[in-house]
Amino acid sequence: MTDRDSTQATLHAHGLHAKKWLGQHFLVDPSVPEQIALAGGAGPTDAVFEIGAGTGVLTRTLAPRVGRLIALEHDRDLVPILRAQLARFAHVSVQEGDVRSLDWGAVAAELGQDPIVYGNIPYNLSSPILVGLLESPHWRRACLLLQKEFAERVAAPPGTRACGTLSAGTALLTHANLLFEVPPTAFLPPPKVDSAVLVLERRTAPAEDVGDMVTFRQVVRALFAQRRKMARGALKPLFGEPERLLAAAGLEGTRRGETFTLAELAALSRALRALRG
Repeated sequence: MTDRDSTQATLHAHGLHAKKWLGQHFLVDPSVPEQIALAGGAGPTDAVFEIGAGTGVLTRTLAPRVGRLIALEHDRDLVPILRAQLARFAHVSVQEGDVRSLDWGAVAAELGQDPIVYGNIPYNLSSPILVGLLESPHWRRACLLLQKEFAERVAAPPGTRACGTLSAGTALLTHANLLFEVPPTAFLPPPKVDSAVLVLERRTAPAEDVGDMVTFRQVVRALFAQRRKMARGALKPLFGEPERLLAAAGLEGTRRGETFTLAELAALSRALRALRG
């Protein structure tokens, strides 16, 4: 029986189906979980946290090769099924919950180390899940299956047109590596778009000195909220004297936010912090 048939049989046996409000697209191609497991690099001494275990296709691939594994599932109907399927693995814990309210520090404490994070991420929740990850230092690496277009934006380096608020934060705090595409046929039900695997390696320290993260996020949001505006116009709601701010950072006000490198964004952040006293 293929993973597709197994998933269909499991859902049918329990009177279940993919729930649109949870963004469920279950991974059913048997070759993809193996590729994802290898891409994340987890081994026997590693602790792993999986976001959205679903019907357990990726979980069952990870379980025999890692030291500890917490599999989180938001759909309460799937949790008892997962627990029954994974009962033979004493080092695996299936938990019910929403990753958006997760305390990553508590997860690391429970696992005894900062985990490697895996996940088939719902398209409609990708941004808040990734923001929550970036705001926590309690993970080492993340191997995420995402909508391809979203993954490309996240991995886009500052100074390029595809860069945005999330891209800048990702570049500051991680090394991002966009690996391979996954077609719609790998899922049940098939989504209408392609997916891709993105690996984020957490930096031991930010790539640039931004002064403080709150100010950096404010600068980046201001610049990318109105992408067509020149920097002096985009920054004015944030700081009433944008030309003074830009001069302090050594930057031209006629540029647009998408042209600023990470070092220049960091300079703006430090300058704003200094001008605010």
